[in-house]
Amino acid sequence: MSHNPNPFDFVPFEKKGPLLKTIEEWMTFGELRTGSITVQMKALTPVHIVGEQPMNSMNIDESRFYKRGDKYYIPGSSIRGVLRAFIEAACNGWASQLTPFYQEEKKKHTYGFKVVNSETPVNAKISPFLSDICSIDQKFTVPASAEKGIDIASFLFGYIPGKPDDKDQFNTAWKGRVMIDDAEVAESQLSSIKGKNFHEIPDLKDSLAFMGGPHPSASSWWYQFPKEIRIDKYGSYKFIGSGFRGRKFYFHQDHKKSLQEYRSLLKWGLLNFFKAQCLEKGKFITFNIFFSNTPEQLLHLLLFALEPGRRIRHKMGYGKAYGYGSVEFSIQGVMFQKKGFDEEPIVSDLEAIRTKIAKQLLLFDSKDSSGIAQFLHKPWLDDLSFILWYEESFKNTYTYPCPGDGGFNVSQKDDARQKYNGDLRKAVTFTLNKYNLNQDEMGVIKILPSQAKKIATDLMKIKPALDFEVYQENSELEKGIKEIRMFKY
Repeated sequence: MSHNPNPFDFVPFEKKGPLLKTIEEWMTFGELRTGSITVQMKALTPVHIVGEQPMNSMNIDESRFYKRGDKYYIPGSSIRGVLRAFIEAACNGWASQLTPFYQEEKKKHTYGFKVVNSETPVNAKISPFLSDICSIDQKFTVPASAEKGIDIASFLFGYIPGKPDDKDQFNTAWKGRVMIDDAEVAESQLSSIKGKNFHEIPDLKDSLAFMGGPHPSASSWWYQFPKEIRIDKYGSYKFIGSGFRGRKFYFHQDHKKSLQEYRSLLKWGLLNFFKAQCLEKGKFITFNIFFSNTPEQLLHLLLFALEPGRRIRHKMGYGKAYGYGSVEFSIQGVMFQKKGFDEEPIVSDLEAIRTKIAKQLLLFDSKDSSGIAQFLHKPWLDDLSFILWYEESFKNTYTYPCPGDGGFNVSQKDDARQKYNGDLRKAVTFTLNKYNLNQDEMGVIKILPSQAKKIATDLMKIKPALDFEVYQENSELEKGIKEIRMFKY
């Protein structure tokens, strides 16, 4: 079976927890530097930052670029989010942006579950047998107190304590050392919504659901690792997963080819293609990053995150799944402030800094690793490189699995759904008998990872979008592509 690969993939969480240090310990990694970085950003594909979105009933009519007053901007917070997410993945840090739990959806018979080990609100609908299962290791959640230290991303960008067990407890936040200016965008650099040259983004028509929205279910092996199989009260098999596959990043692709796929696939049914005002491909904008009393080695890590290798390019904004938002950051200059702030700042030798960082990255496998190499791990960078690999001639088009026929059921009619569910039950029953898998006294069929892969492979024809890993491996994604896209600086 041949199909487009899914538009995102995961950087796995490393088994060992994040490297944590106190503020005082982080401060020892080199001479403290205060100054600024001038960065130029190039739009490799159209970039859309959401502003006003006039609605037509339940559908977005158009999406305008973010505007404050009479000027257009890419907020500094958006740029900071991109850099922080990259550093958290590259350095095995905390997952600072998490939804604590997902509610059960009655109509879809999905199972709600807890993501983190925190207090569940009274009105949350969490499946009873999953109420004690958390989908992310506690080591990767932001703690309520920093007394055991913070991760490197929190030192750079700030730390906001997690929810404490004691409601009356108050823990101190950390402001961070890095501030990023908003990047002003000239109106002449933006596409038109009213004219002939416009861009479009697809969404589900007449639906409150968001196409591709991140709403994982415990009854899926898509976002989570396979754990077991259950039969619910409706007689449907539920493929229960536990433990997030990792941190999600989107592939780069040609946005025009992606939209063409969504238009041509009749199984998608009715989609709403709304116009989006974008920073046009090939346009440049400039912004500044300010750092204060930042240890030199951690500053080098920030510079590396801006320019992370030969082929890694970042994605930002809205519509990343459809090819929008690919950007390239290019450092134009770094200035260090002298101790006497009334003196002229020192303009650094940028090429010398790049050379120094490159030499540090050669020490990955050395016992004497120093500089930024001590914070990174090659497999994490290989995973990031695999997903964020950019080349002008896009070889793959990435789309979400088609609805119906085993994909994500969006537009199936009741009679078609009943027939499909009946066929699926027969297929699953046959497959379980094939591998001699039986329910225990609680009605649960425990599954090993190797068994899950065999089951998902056997069910590909009727339910291709069952197991994320199997789906990607059976897609048109080039064989051996992970080896081709290994990290190089």
